[in-house]
Amino acid sequence: MYLKCLEIIGFKSFAHRTVLEFLSPRKNDFTITSIVGPNGSGKSNLVEAIRWALGEQSLKTLRGKKSQDIIFSGSLQKTHLNLAEVTLFFNNEDRAAPIDYKEFTITRRIFRNGESEYLINKSRVRLQDVVILLAKSNFGQKSYSIVGQGLVDQILQSSPVERKKFFDEATGIKQYQIKKDEAVRKIEKSQINLQQANIALSEITPHLRSLTRQINKLEKRQEIENQLIQLQENYYGSSWQDINQQFIVLKEKIEMKEKEHHLVDKELNNIQKESESLVYEKIGNQYEKIQEKYKQAVELKNRQLEKQSIVNAQLMFEKEKEKRWSPKIDFEVDKKIVFSDLKQLSSNQKEFLNHLENLFHGQNFEKIKKWAEKIFEKIEQCLKRFNPVENETKNENLEEKKIKELEEKKEKYQLEIKRLDEETEKFNKELSQFNEKEREKRQQLLNWQKNIQNKQSQLNELMYKINEFKIDLARLETKKDMLENEINQEMGPRSREIINAEKKQWEITKVDHLSVQIYKLKHELELIGSIDPEVTKEYPHIRERYEFLSTQTEDLKQGIKSLNKIIQELDQKIKNQFKNNFHQINQEFDRYFKIIFGGGKAKIVLQEQKTDVEVEENESYKNSLADGIDILAVPPGKKIKNVEALSGGERALTSLALICAVIAINKPPFVVLDEVDAALDQENSFRFAGILKELRKNSQFIVITHNQQTIEGADILYGVTMGHDGVSRFVSLNLGKE
Repeated sequence: MYLKCLEIIGFKSFAHRTVLEFLSPRKNDFTITSIVGPNGSGKSNLVEAIRWALGEQSLKTLRGKKSQDIIFSGSLQKTHLNLAEVTLFFNNEDRAAPIDYKEFTITRRIFRNGESEYLINKSRVRLQDVVILLAKSNFGQKSYSIVGQGLVDQILQSSPVERKKFFDEATGIKQYQIKKDEAVRKIEKSQINLQQANIALSEITPHLRSLTRQINKLEKRQEIENQLIQLQENYYGSSWQDINQQFIVLKEKIEMKEKEHHLVDKELNNIQKESESLVYEKIGNQYEKIQEKYKQAVELKNRQLEKQSIVNAQLMFEKEKEKRWSPKIDFEVDKKIVFSDLKQLSSNQKEFLNHLENLFHGQNFEKIKKWAEKIFEKIEQCLKRFNPVENETKNENLEEKKIKELEEKKEKYQLEIKRLDEETEKFNKELSQFNEKEREKRQQLLNWQKNIQNKQSQLNELMYKINEFKIDLARLETKKDMLENEINQEMGPRSREIINAEKKQWEITKVDHLSVQIYKLKHELELIGSIDPEVTKEYPHIRERYEFLSTQTEDLKQGIKSLNKIIQELDQKIKNQFKNNFHQINQEFDRYFKIIFGGGKAKIVLQEQKTDVEVEENESYKNSLADGIDILAVPPGKKIKNVEALSGGERALTSLALICAVIAINKPPFVVLDEVDAALDQENSFRFAGILKELRKNSQFIVITHNQQTIEGADILYGVTMGHDGVSRFVSLNLGKE
């Protein structure tokens, strides 16, 4: 951590915005910045600006009498300013400062009206926040970090107790002392608060007792009221939940029956649509076409039978003629047999006509019958004409030829008749199939009609049941409304909780039994009578106040006890760290003393003058501020018992050795030295320059000096001048050292 930049606006002689930039560490060594200039140019104002920004409160230390004195007061050439502001820019990449930023700023600002403010990273903070941050960073606006003019002599000339303040900061216990002082202030404040709380308790306790006596007689009423509310909640909750459950179940039944009704109605509509399509379904003209073809085949067959009968008769006749007149063959025709055959044929024809009549039920029967009658007439004519004694004198060859032709015709007719028989049989089967399908459709239609009747009956039954449920639901809803009105009247605001608590399980008991208990409790409340509302309103407030004060009293006692424990722990930390660092500073003081003086010896001695401060309950904490520091320094070749016997130059060198020892042990981020080498001769100046070279390994140095050796050891040089307008200005020179 090191100081990266310093910005000054309106502080004393720095009327203009002035920025001093400091070099970053080189080869693990921090830099030394020398500031030079004539007396009165404003060099010390720079030191005071840094000290002021870090929280200095003493106007005497800042060479002022009032706060406005640190704001540029103006000159003949330039008017005064109303604001003074100083900002320190720190590089915190090593996280030496306990703040979560790689870079941070500390700003102090004051206005001419007296208002002032502190800022860390441009956010307003308290002075204490700045002091604690600096203390945790081993830094401060006093003691070893900023060594101004006169501090060198002041360290030795001050009293042992005053020196102790210097060493408190030098040994790094300042942060613990701040916490300890804060704890002491808290104890003092807690003791005052505890005393006030005890006084308030002594005043409120009698009144609370009086209210307690009055409230005791109301406890029974409250107990009865609570019991009554519980019974009423159970009674009304049970009743409402029971009737509400019935209501829900009944609605579910209605919904279930309505769904069932809807499904049955849908099934009935589907059945009706299917049956209607079957009723109005047309057979079409295919049946008529088959029937027409069958009739045509039958008619054609009859014609062929007629022709066949004629041919058969002719053939038989010719054969008989041939037998009769043939000289070669003695052939005798049996007339009875021929006549019998013709009669049989006639009988078959009649039977055929009867079958036709039964088959067609009169449809186109007359036409078929006429054809059959014609065939029958032809057969009768053959019977009448058949005469075995007719002329048999025809030519034999002619007869044979005719018989052959007749046989061919007969065969042809037989084939045609066979074909027609097959065709009629086929048509007859198709007609039978159509008739069977029609029969099945009629049966299906009958089944559907029966199903429709069943579904309709089921619908009627469901509708009747739904209507019954709705009537019961209306009655139950009326009963439910009456119960809700009663609950609202009896329970008031709690009625909603009872009515809406559908899922709450109430203690179900006999309703009549609960009703009797409720009546008894109401009667007991009437006997107790009314209650003064002011008592019930005042008692909780007083009781709460009493409990708060009692708790506060106990908390304050515990707080004081905890604070005393914290103080003891801080005292132990302060003691341990102080002794440890004090011992190291003592060693370094002797070493630097010998370097500066070329020998001799020096040491610092702790004077323990402890005092006790009495606190509550005989507890105490040690006030280590009463300790003092003695400084013993013996230059080489002299016998001196105390520092008062040293010459002015020896005191300055001794103080410088002590400051260097503190810096070496505490390793502050940066150190400001204001002409601390003014009293050094050339030889001691070389020694001091060597010490700075050693100390720069851990700390950054800003040195205001006129000493040539100190200037030569610097990395950057700033020159301060002041013009006729009374304003300080800086000129920088980078010495370019590697």
